[in-house]
Parts: sequence; C-alpha cells; structure tokens
Amino acid sequence: MAVMIVTVAVTRGFQREIRAKVIGAGGHIQITSIGMTDPKETPRTERERSFLPDLAHEPGIAHVQIYATKPGIIETGTDIQGVIVKGIGPDADTSYFSRHLLEGRMPDVRSTELRNEVLLSKYLADRLRIGIGDPITIYLIKGREEIRPRKFSVVGIYRTGLEQVDEQLVLIAIGHIQRFSQWGLQAEIRVADTVVNGTVQVEGLAFGGDRVYDFEWPGHEFHGPGPHQVPLMPDAPVELSLVVHDDDRTLPDTAWVRLSAAGVRFAPIHSQGGGELIVDSLVVERGGSGGSHDRYTGGFEVALERFADLEAMDDLIYTKYLDPDLRTTTVKERHPEIFAWLELLDTNVVVIIILMVLVAVINMISALLIIILERTRMIGVLKALGASNGTVQRIFLLNGAYILLIGLVLGNLLGLLLLLVQRHTGLVRLPVESYYLSEVPVDLSPLPILALNAGTLLVCILFLVLPTLLVSRIAPAQAVRFQ
Repeated sequence: MAVMIVTVAVTRGFQREIRAKVIGAGGHIQITSIGMTDPKETPRTERERSFLPDLAHEPGIAHVQIYATKPGIIETGTDIQGVIVKGIGPDADTSYFSRHLLEGRMPDVRSTELRNEVLLSKYLADRLRIGIGDPITIYLIKGREEIRPRKFSVVGIYRTGLEQVDEQLVLIAIGHIQRFSQWGLQAEIRVADTVVNGTVQVEGLAFGGDRVYDFEWPGHEFHGPGPHQVPLMPDAPVELSLVVHDDDRTLPDTAWVRLSAAGVRFAPIHSQGGGELIVDSLVVERGGSGGSHDRYTGGFEVALERFADLEAMDDLIYTKYLDPDLRTTTVKERHPEIFAWLELLDTNVVVIIILMVLVAVINMISALLIIILERTRMIGVLKALGASNGTVQRIFLLNGAYILLIGLVLGNLLGLLLLLVQRHTGLVRLPVESYYLSEVPVDLSPLPILALNAGTLLVCILFLVLPTLLVSRIAPAQAVRFQ
C-alpha cells in the first residue's frame, strides 16, 4: 500500500509540475492568425476583438492576454545566440516567470514609456557570459532579409528547468515587436522651416504597412503626399490633418498640425506694384494617434482554471468565439512530445499498481489458506453444530478483511509519512538537466489515495472468496479427527 501511494503521488506531482512549466510559458490555448506557419513567429492580428470581453468572463477561463513572438539573435561583445523573442503587454500575468526568477526583476511592461529591458534564462546568461545590468544587442528578424538591432539591458534572470523554454525564450515589452514589425501605419506631417509670401510647405509622410500609401487631407483639396502650399492666416491658426491608408487593409493612422503665424505684415514691392506677406515666426503644434502599430498583436494566450477542461474549452472557443481569420492551438499541440511522455508515465503507474495488488492478493490468499487449515477442527465443530458453509465462509472473510484493513492503515501511514517528509524538506533531489525539476514532487490530493484504498480493499476481498470455498469441501466427521 505504501509503494502504491508513493507511486501515484510522485507521478501525479511530476505530471502536474511539468504541465505547469509548459503551460506557464505560453498558456493553455493560443489564439493566432489562421495564416501562421512558423511557430517561432506570430503574424499580426487586430488587438481589439468583439469577442474578448465575453471570452474573458467565460466560466473556466482564468486569464486572457496579448503576446507576440519573433525569431532573434542576441549579440554580446564576444558571443551570439539564436533565440525566440516574446513580447508581453500590460495585461500579462507574470506570476509564472516571477516564481522562477533567480536574480533581478521582471521587465517593466506596464509603463507608458517603452523601456529597453529584457529577461533572460540562466542558461542563456551563462552561455553568453552576461549578468544583471549588462547591455546586449538583440537583432530582430523580419522575413529573410530585414534584420534590425535593438539595444537592451538585462534586468532579470530566470530558470524553469524546461529546456524548450530556457534555451530559447527571452521576454521584452510587446511594443518593441509591434514597432519593429511595422504592423501598423504611422502618419506624420513635415512642415518647412521657411515661410514664402505667407505660405508654408507641408508634406505627408507614412511608415509601416505595405508601403503603398493613400494620403487623405480632410477639409482640403490636397491629393497625395505633396508637398503642398498652405496659406497662413494672420489672425487665426491653420489646422491641417492627414489620414494614411494602405492597400493591405492596415488600420489607418492620423496626424495633425496647427500652424500659427506671428508678426504678420505686408511688405510692398514698389518696382512691381505689389507686395509680399512677411511672417516673423511660425509656431507649429503637432499631434496624432502616434501610429496604429499598438492596435495589433501576435495573438492571445488563454489560461484555464482546470487543465482537464482543455479539449472542451478549445472546442468552445473555436466554435463560439473565434472570427474566421483566427485559429486555436492547445498546449498539447505545441508540445506533443512532452505530453506523450507524461501520458506514458500513467502506464508505469498502472503496471506498478497491478504488481502491488497481485502481491497483496497472493499474500492474503496464502495467509487465509493457512488460517483455514489451522482451524479445520473448528470448522468441523461449527458444521456439526449446524453452521452452514456460508456462515463459516463469512467468519473467515471477516477475519481476512480485518487483517487487510490493518495492512492498509499501516501502509497509508508509512506512505503519507514519506510523502510529507519529501514535500516539506525536498530530501530526494533530482538533476534538473534530466528531469526538469530540482526535487521529487508529490501530489497529496485525497481523491486518488481514497480511490486506491477502496480499489485495493475491494479486489483483495473478492479474491479472498477463493480460499474460503475450501470450507465447503471439509466434512465435519473428518475435520473433527483432523490433526
């Protein structure tokens, strides 16, 4: 009984901890663009979705957050290393990586100011020979041709023990990936430094998207980016706005300027019989949305309250909530080899339980046969006094069940004692490189232990019926003379 309890508790604890490590790095379910082909790179998808508020409040959903990933290369003064750069936003649940922090802190992803901070694993830090506060360069890769460097400072070092995470994943603010990938459009209005005859030259600029732009100037008859000549008003500011679209249906961006002329006067030109409008100074005020890149994300990570609901929630999300341009990917689909390995552990548990129950059954049958043989004369006397075979069988079954219960109680006490010692002291250690964990985990959930006790008791009592059948073959006259 002690062996079975320890086996089930350790296996369940191991499965729980490994699942938690894999899920914590990417959520139970990821919602991404249907056009995603590379698991290391998430294509853009619109961040504001009509289904998100309802999905976040769906029973069984614990948390929904945005994320994005890009392949990258880390460069230090002496080394380079290929990585997967993951961007997280202000809505991110950072408790998983916070639990696995070895040094420093998490990057500040909730600040309105985009900060060049990065979180690395202990594996990458040792391999690149860097530590907290060291500067590094991360080259983000877009397609096959475009590579751009970004300077970052290491603010934290983590270790999960899961090589699929530690050897690849670095964390930054999602804004870096949004800007680098140029998922959105950014509109700007360039204003000339000089004013000629009361007019100033303006030109529309655009960045991001597919670079095939359409410029709109609401309230004006301008066409295209320009340059365009804007007449200044001496007594009122001139407001000009620009809306930029592209052919890829990227969300548009808007920019505006307010031009205020100061010291306006008319200077006559006598030789020509006319004059020139002179502006002493020009005040330019600017504004706009700052770009539509932050209105895109790489996808959404969905954390569930219970792992057992994974398949059911995946079907629910896909059929009830998703737009046609999105798809779901479960953690089992992202890491099939790990979950196949974890399911294989269940086979080991079944084999051990069967062997232990078989040993228990053989021992109990042997013990009961010996008791019956020792009590042969008593059986003859009971039958001579009128006791039926069933009555005598029940006597021995109750005696066997009593012995069995004593063994179950002692086995439970021994097994639980060993598990409690391991849980509170971590006495038995493991090599992280091989088992992903630094110590043997235990799961003390009462339901599996109760089921194990009930099942063992039931199977053993059923098999104890076999030796009690010997009672019906004992004749009273022969039993009384039995020596």
